Amino acid sequence: MKFFLVWLIMTVLLFSEETNTTTPVTFNGMPTLSSNPTSGTGVGLMGIMVYNVDPGSSPSQTMLMGQYTNTDSYNVFAINKMFFDSDNYQSNTVIGNIFNNSEFDLGIPFTPMEESANFDVTMFVAMQQILYRVMKDVYMGGQLFYIGQKFNALNATGQGFLIASGIEDSSRVGLGATVSYDTRTKKEKFYPRDSQLVNLVFNDFPEEFGSEERFYNVSLNARHYQEGFKDDDVLALQLYYQYSSPDTPDGALSALGARNILRGFSIGQYKARNMFAIQAEYRYQVTDTRFRVAAFGGYANLSGGSKETAQGGSRDSNNGDYSSFGAGVRYTLQEEQGIDYRIDIARTSTDDYAVYASLNQAF
Repeated sequence: MKFFLVWLIMTVLLFSEETNTTTPVTFNGMPTLSSNPTSGTGVGLMGIMVYNVDPGSSPSQTMLMGQYTNTDSYNVFAINKMFFDSDNYQSNTVIGNIFNNSEFDLGIPFTPMEESANFDVTMFVAMQQILYRVMKDVYMGGQLFYIGQKFNALNATGQGFLIASGIEDSSRVGLGATVSYDTRTKKEKFYPRDSQLVNLVFNDFPEEFGSEERFYNVSLNARHYQEGFKDDDVLALQLYYQYSSPDTPDGALSALGARNILRGFSIGQYKARNMFAIQAEYRYQVTDTRFRVAAFGGYANLSGGSKETAQGGSRDSNNGDYSSFGAGVRYTLQEEQGIDYRIDIARTSTDDYAVYASLNQAF
């Protein structure tokens, strides 16, 4: 715990920058940190630029980040969230590359000599979404995205895990449609206090765009924010549901840990075709300071397993109930927009721990 407090203090002293409201562009830089049982402990850097496309629009945000772990894993991402034409349009862009040396302690080995499943995965993702306001607080639009994944077993147990879980290489392009209900004000885009954000998304992956078999998914992501016990506190609630068609490959399944659904779980370890999840976070503002402390918890149910591959594997063993809880500290880098640097520690119902140091809220 002392290490993480020192990390936060160093970040505040070295990287924080006061927002100048008269300047159209502001910059911040900060270190990132993550630690979980599968990808190890990693450190990196994140840079953020906040800017206004036009005077009538909400602030936009560009983030560049990279991280390297002690398991020789790395990730590099660029994310741009842009509001323009007096908020009549929203644009969301993501480009990223991940290389992860994974190691799962299975408890019961596939072979008498090896208990850990070792393999690596290389993944590239790219997504572009455009939304248009059709009425007050309601947006509609679509997205185009590409996902490519390649897996490589590093030991016999790793090969057994990939086969038993139905994990195969894949490369596909998808098309989607989105309906969004967004009551956040211009000052609430990065730290909502009294608003709702609901996204209903349909994604289709036709064979003509690279999928071995056509599949689709439908997801609902509903978030509610309200005042807490104090005026400056916030209670954040989230409901997430995703249904995936029977032919969905492993790389497109609902995953614990992804999209910050149940922090603490390693992304990719627990997946299924269907996921229902709820989580809550209370954000307490320390009076007359830039610090906030937070407590969070959540529950998820995975069902539907996954389709069997040519080698016979599936995710049926992942079906069931999961939960996680934790606490964290936030430091406000930009007070006007409520942009926080946060450190979270989470524990899961499978007795795993994970640590995160990143930018903005988990949801």
